[in-house]
Amino acid sequence: MKRLLQVVLFVAVSILLVWILKQAFPKNTGALNLFLLFLFLDALLWLITWREIRALKPLWKYLLATLFWLPLALVIAGVTYGFFSTFYFWPRFVKTYLTSFVFIAYASRTIPILFLLVTLFFQGVMLLLSMLAPRFKSWIRKPRIFFLTGWLLGIGLFLLMLAGMVVWEHHFKVRKIEITLEELPRSFDGLRIVQISDTHLGSWNRKSKLEELVWLINELHPDLLFFTGDLCNYATVEAWPFQDILKQISTKYGIYAIMGNHDYGDYMTWTSKEAKKKNLLDLYRFYDEIGWKLLRNEHDVVVLNGDSLAIIGVENWGSVSRFQRLADLPKALAGTETLSTKLLLSHDPTHWDSIVSKSYPEIDLTFSGHTHGGQIGIETGDWQWSFVQYLYPEWAGLYKHTGDQGTTQYLYVNRGAGTIGYAGRVGIWAEITLIVLRSGESKSAI
Repeated sequence: MKRLLQVVLFVAVSILLVWILKQAFPKNTGALNLFLLFLFLDALLWLITWREIRALKPLWKYLLATLFWLPLALVIAGVTYGFFSTFYFWPRFVKTYLTSFVFIAYASRTIPILFLLVTLFFQGVMLLLSMLAPRFKSWIRKPRIFFLTGWLLGIGLFLLMLAGMVVWEHHFKVRKIEITLEELPRSFDGLRIVQISDTHLGSWNRKSKLEELVWLINELHPDLLFFTGDLCNYATVEAWPFQDILKQISTKYGIYAIMGNHDYGDYMTWTSKEAKKKNLLDLYRFYDEIGWKLLRNEHDVVVLNGDSLAIIGVENWGSVSRFQRLADLPKALAGTETLSTKLLLSHDPTHWDSIVSKSYPEIDLTFSGHTHGGQIGIETGDWQWSFVQYLYPEWAGLYKHTGDQGTTQYLYVNRGAGTIGYAGRVGIWAEITLIVLRSGESKSAI
């Protein structure tokens, strides 16, 4: 009866926690449903783990038990504190690293849970076979080492992700690439475009790292800078402390920005529609004050030595239904019909995959972000892997599409300068991209 009451209490508390979190973070309902399932699997992991450690000395036994339940205790403490202070207004440091610690604690447990499920399946098969042949009964305890191996690998992943927070959160990598556009006017041959994306300023706890980012950008001597969205996490107020730093970025011909899915304030629960509208107006004012031109389904024309190219910026559009679909390409393109070269800024790369590459062959090169490259992965030489590639066909780097009429279009997906959810990176570094444009006309002339 005591064990049954414990199970009922755990299930009730888990459901209540997830329900409360859904009220605070309505955009994350799908992920929170998975978290609830994970909590139940985590409880199963504890039952098997307790069986393995209960013979230890009391000091070790209760220390390990405390460490196991610490992430859930932090979730409960955070939810409780949320009744007195809304999560969005917690101290930046606490908000960033508390959620990250809980995330890596549970993410690293996926390995021992998977190993446990395989172990239980194997033991179930052996139990059935033992009913037919008793000799299989001795195999029921054999997978114990497999279960312990899962825990060791999980601990290793936890330490690696912890290092990703402490050491590699803002480990910047400058990537340089040349792209030849056949119709690019000769005056723009050699044009240097620096792209950054997904700063998520609500996650930055050290201004010195943003200063380093700005210094690295200026060292590249950009002609243009493109920022492809997600300036903030939840609200524009997160950006104001970094205004003077971002003002220091220097270019020859201007800085252009677009909005990402986080910039609309949709991930925050507002007290009124007016408050949410003011947040957007504050964002527009922020860009005005730092001198960046925010393109909202519109374009600008850069003229050099009598030649022109169009810079087009659209609002966010994502193929996943929970993301905004506000991009209006016909509106943004209106007036660019006579220009031979069109560069598009569109935050979510699924916009290029779903619409741009299929219906707008006149767009030569699209700049996107959004994916962060998954923040965790492996990149070595030409080979790269991240879990995010199973969600986004184009997730990091340069992509090429050749149309039915032989037209070539390019997409570059920037890995992002900041982080969200998990304040760290492992193997997928924060990115500053330098793209040098080459003219097909100049190549022909040579």
